[in-house]
Amino acid sequence: MPNVSGKARASAATVPSRSGGQEWVQTGPLTFSHTLTGANNVYEKVSEVPALTIPFPGVWEISYHARTATYPTANTALWVTTALFKNGGLIPGSEALSGLLTSNVPGTQNTIGQTVTDTFAAGDAVTLHAFRIGQAGTAAVYSNSDGRTTVTAHWVSPT
Repeated sequence: MPNVSGKARASAATVPSRSGGQEWVQTGPLTFSHTLTGANNVYEKVSEVPALTIPFPGVWEISYHARTATYPTANTALWVTTALFKNGGLIPGSEALSGLLTSNVPGTQNTIGQTVTDTFAAGDAVTLHAFRIGQAGTAAVYSNSDGRTTVTAHWVSPT
């Protein structure tokens, strides 16, 4: 395209080509019940949610929703913390918390989550993890038609 002087110029922006793949990846609709049995403040992988594999390198926006449930059996707090991990390590800023301060309420279910942006290499695996805070009662992560647990990734730009 000519500029005012009549000389050819390059286009204003060129996005480097990706090494194939989609710009969106996500887990499908899942149906499961995952009771959190680990120790307080120790993450366990929510094994029913498959790892989300990043198809090509770059900056990705990663989002998740987790349907959590807490049912305390004593007059004490019971909480669920969820987070995303990349290749087994916590993605800072992806943590979310839900729960009850007292058992005066018989139980609660919420859909919680976060959206973060991070740099990934092709083949990096994103997984959902959770832990419970408090041992008196049941804490879980669910997914069904009443509330889904999902992980999604959207490619934003090259690195």
